[in-house]
Amino acid sequence: MKALIDLLTRRVRLYRPDGNPLRRRSDRLESVAVLVTALVVLAGVWPAILAGRLAYGGALQEESAHAAGRHQVRATLLADAPAAGVALTEMPVREQQVMARWTTPSGAARSGPVPVPGAAKAGSTVPLWIDADGRPAPPPADRTVLRTRGVVTGVLLMSAIVLTALGGFAGFRWWTDRRRYQEWEVQWARADEEWGRRRSP
Repeated sequence: MKALIDLLTRRVRLYRPDGNPLRRRSDRLESVAVLVTALVVLAGVWPAILAGRLAYGGALQEESAHAAGRHQVRATLLADAPAAGVALTEMPVREQQVMARWTTPSGAARSGPVPVPGAAKAGSTVPLWIDADGRPAPPPADRTVLRTRGVVTGVLLMSAIVLTALGGFAGFRWWTDRRRYQEWEVQWARADEEWGRRRSP
């Protein structure tokens, strides 16, 4: 922790505006670039939160539209679920389907294959989601899944903003470093020429 604090302290001292006469114009421009980068990252927090909330709200509306005609009923199994062999080398068995019958909210009788747990027996009942036509339908998505979608959207947008800001700063610093090296080469050439004159008789 102390090493991180020391690093941050050195960075603040390096980029803070001051009246140091040894600071070049490029150093001051780099300090401005650091400030702009930090402001861009801070300004990106609100759009990321807004995007996450919009993604969650859109997913919630979509799920509500799909769930409008769905109902949960109890389905009675007409057969035992087949026993699933267990072996360490086998892949996990998908949820099995067994013939069952159920009654729709309007009173119509329906039958068909429904997903059941592995140990289900004939005559037992299992919860079943059906659509407006009485056919089996997927259950509504969990609110946690929808919230996770919103959080992931916000995090991805915030990551893109941070990476873009840091990439822009890295490009600017690369450009300023090239300018500094060019200036140093010119100054060293002048110094060599001046020293050469002083040494010559």
